[in-house]
Amino acid sequence: MTSDIQQIPLTNTLHSVHLTRLPMIPAIFCRFLISAFTRPAGLPNFDRGTRARLYLADVFLDPERIHRYRRVCGFSHAPDDLFVPPGFIQTLFIGLLGRYITSDFFPINPMGLIQTGQQFESSRPVRIGERVNLSCTLQEMALAPKGVLTRFLLEADQGGQPVWQGISTYLTRTCGPKCPAGKKTYDPPLPTWKMIRVGSGTGRQYARVSGDYNPHHLFDITARIIGFRQAMVHGMWSLARLLACLEPFMNCPVNHTVNAAFKLPIYMPATLSVGTKHVTAGDGLHQILFDLRDAETGKPHLKGLVTLGKKGA
Repeated sequence: MTSDIQQIPLTNTLHSVHLTRLPMIPAIFCRFLISAFTRPAGLPNFDRGTRARLYLADVFLDPERIHRYRRVCGFSHAPDDLFVPPGFIQTLFIGLLGRYITSDFFPINPMGLIQTGQQFESSRPVRIGERVNLSCTLQEMALAPKGVLTRFLLEADQGGQPVWQGISTYLTRTCGPKCPAGKKTYDPPLPTWKMIRVGSGTGRQYARVSGDYNPHHLFDITARIIGFRQAMVHGMWSLARLLACLEPFMNCPVNHTVNAAFKLPIYMPATLSVGTKHVTAGDGLHQILFDLRDAETGKPHLKGLVTLGKKGA
């Protein structure tokens, strides 16, 4: 934590809720609207946040849904693909995250919640058609210059043995008059490796495979209703699309760790440049630095790092 970020204490008791099925998206949307109109726009006056965990057992990794995810995100597809592509398991948590931020455990208005980062680590290659248990836990809340940072710990396991773990970071813009202005720093681009195109309907296509139907990803008109100038593509689509570009280097089944920061939104349609740099880390690990930028202006949309382990390790 830096000096301009202040931790919000969480309860010592962990409240655990066991769900019997993935939350239905229409129900989540209704809860979202109710929360948006009934919760304060700013940070409530509370001394301690509630630490809670949502748990869902026996989730099937549906081959058809994974096939559609691969197609929408640009992963190459072969009939003998056996393993879940990087980033897919995060989509299984969309319903759990939506259920959490619209529950009484989450005291902040969910309107305007922005994902600013995503980390995930594959403990072992996960096969299509397997079943996993999911848990979503509030890991941290903190006051930052631009608002409230919230981090959720996402875990997938089989029989208590972890197979995938992620941390999703969100920012709720509740900045008050005491918040200092952030310092701008020069952000040099990585060498351009290839160009990709984002179609105007990409947000709707990704929503159908991920379950993330936030209005600002669907149509220009629904984006304007909630304060954006036009529809923007999901941050997790941009990360998945970039990882699809790196698929020849990742060559599943290789255990991998991904750490990504979301920068400026990608308004659709768009043309983007993919930048990469390959380095060798300690213990012979291979790392790929990446960024995703506007092809014309060079403004950054995504930055991060992939660390590859040994095949089958």
